[in-house]
Amino acid sequence: MGILENIKIAFSGLLLNKMRSFLTMLGIIIGISSVIAIVTIGKALSDSVEQGFSQIGNTTIEVMVRPKDDFEDMTSDDMIPRSEIERFKELNPDKIDSVTINGSIVSGTIKDERKTSNVRIYSTTPGAKSVFSIKMLSGSFLTDEDEEKSKEVAVISDKVVEDIFNDKIEDALGSEIEVDTGGSLRVYRVIGIYKYEPMSMGVFGGESEDDPTSVYIPLGVGNMQFSDGEDTDKYMYFMLSAKDREGLSDLEKEIEKFFNEGILRDRENVEVRANSVESFASQVNQTMGTIKLAIGGIAAISLLVGGIGVMNILLVSVTERTREIGIRKALGATNKDIRLQFIIESIIICIIGGVIGILLGTALGYGASILLKSKTLPSISSIIVAVGFSMAIGIFFGYYPANKAAKLDPIDALRYE
Repeated sequence: MGILENIKIAFSGLLLNKMRSFLTMLGIIIGISSVIAIVTIGKALSDSVEQGFSQIGNTTIEVMVRPKDDFEDMTSDDMIPRSEIERFKELNPDKIDSVTINGSIVSGTIKDERKTSNVRIYSTTPGAKSVFSIKMLSGSFLTDEDEEKSKEVAVISDKVVEDIFNDKIEDALGSEIEVDTGGSLRVYRVIGIYKYEPMSMGVFGGESEDDPTSVYIPLGVGNMQFSDGEDTDKYMYFMLSAKDREGLSDLEKEIEKFFNEGILRDRENVEVRANSVESFASQVNQTMGTIKLAIGGIAAISLLVGGIGVMNILLVSVTERTREIGIRKALGATNKDIRLQFIIESIIICIIGGVIGILLGTALGYGASILLKSKTLPSISSIIVAVGFSMAIGIFFGYYPANKAAKLDPIDALRYE
């Protein structure tokens, strides 16, 4: 008997017991759909995280002074002088592209007649353009001259231009804006306009279109206007962008060694830690990978249960069809023919269940990825693995019942009632 004939017999048997066949497939369907959905959701999460970090810059390193004891207070003596930050940059011109030091961040509102736009006044240095991957639409970003002369200039977003200047960039550039910070009114001349791109980290949050956008002003100006008498020459946090992604780990170690063994060598209560955006993303992806592996293991258990269900139903089928097996053997069917018949039936059950599981898992995974704001379809490799796994389950769990059927004595089988 050929394979096609065995397939026809298998389908006939499945159609005669539709509900039993469906319940047998259910474990396979749940297992495969779970695996596909988990892989798709995991990829969507990874993509959304990588997209969010890429908006900061793949070569960005965050440097922070922090207490060794989480409950210990820090003073200005524990912070890094700006001169030391600049010196480190000068000592590594071949490794560092730019450095940005961020000062005060103050919420405010730009008002013009009946128009308003909520903003954050972000005092920073010219290096912020490279570190934060700011895309300029018109004009220029802050310059060293703006910083040295403490010019009261600002770089605003295209969203502010839309809210205040009726989306006319030519009217905004060179004009003066008044920012109400709640306690005072600050006036800045607009020298540049950048494209506002809300940062999204998918399920981990991010910015929305309704959030305030940043108005960048020179660090010195921000220190004079908003420092409230604090020491503005020392900082506990700064960022830099490396010239190359290769060697980021080595650069992190160099930064920590330079400051911890240099300016902070006598400060036993604090330490400098440097972490690249790439390492942050790697840690997040590693954590999500562990979670996916754990949930995938649970889904694999359902596949195992489904496989046992297939074996169980085939054992029942062998018992029910004992007389049929005896007749086929009496007519010349070999043990191999009988074994192949039941293995093919098992494979068909698992393949049909696998296909339904793939469709269901794809729908669930794609739907979840939309909610995560990172539309993702399952990879071809995961589908191939799912189908292959379904066939493997069919062969593995179908072999024992098939072998039992093949070994039946034809005379005993014909006597079976």
